[in-house]
Parts: sequence; structure tokens; C-alpha cells
Amino acid sequence: MITPQGNDQYITELDVRIWLRDNDPSANELIDDVEFSPEEIRTAMTLAVDKWNDTPPYLGAYEYDKFPFRSALLTGTTANLLFIAANRYRRNKLNYNVPGGAVNDKARDADYDSAGERLSAKYDKWIQHNKRAINMDNGFGIIT
Repeated sequence: MITPQGNDQYITELDVRIWLRDNDPSANELIDDVEFSPEEIRTAMTLAVDKWNDTPPYLGAYEYDKFPFRSALLTGTTANLLFIAANRYRRNKLNYNVPGGAVNDKARDADYDSAGERLSAKYDKWIQHNKRAINMDNGFGIIT
């Protein structure tokens, strides 16, 4: 049996890579490498947590490695990574002709943007719902 490499207390780079199927360079047949650098993953995680921290009501600030909502952080991180990849594809997109047809192997920006938008909307809705619930709980408290 393989020992898990992740962390059950916060989301790790490996957790993100496993979710995105980006943990094995040989499985990425077109690039033969991982798609996202460790820095891109940390940035995407930080941006997801920043969105929580910057959305009112302000209920305390977290850092990416201390965010207590694992599944939500994975959703927000994935959305941000898809946007990062879409920008890379958009910047490197070039149509060119070869004998027998045309090639545009970097024309995937729209697909990545669309998937990122779906996940970002899901994360935004989660933030609104949970901040409202926490705020209400803090406002009413417990009466004994």
C-alpha cells in the first residue's frame, strides 16, 4: 500500500497536482512535464485565500497554508490555475499551416477560461454562503 504524501490539515501542492492530474510528467503527453510550477500553485492558493480575506464581512484573515476549508481552497486554487494556464495559451497561440492542414496546438485558452469561470463562480458562491452563515452565527451567539 502506498503511503499518502498529502497533509490532512491543509492543502498541499501534491493535493492540488493529484486533483488536476498534474503529478506525473509522463501522463502529460503533449508537454512531457507538469503543467504548473510550484510557484504558480502557491500563487493560485494565495489568490484564493485572498479572495476570502478581501470579501466582506471581514471575519479574520488566513494564509494559504492555514486556510481551514480544504475543499473550497482546492476549488478556488484550481480556478486560478486554469486562468493562469489560459493566459499562457493565449499568449503563445499561433496558427500555422503545414502540408495537409493547419495546426494550432495552443488554442486551448477558451476551454481553460470556461472551466476556470465555472469553478470561480462556485467558489464565489461558497464564500458568500459561508461568510453569511458565520456572520449570522457570530451575531446571534448562544443564549443560555
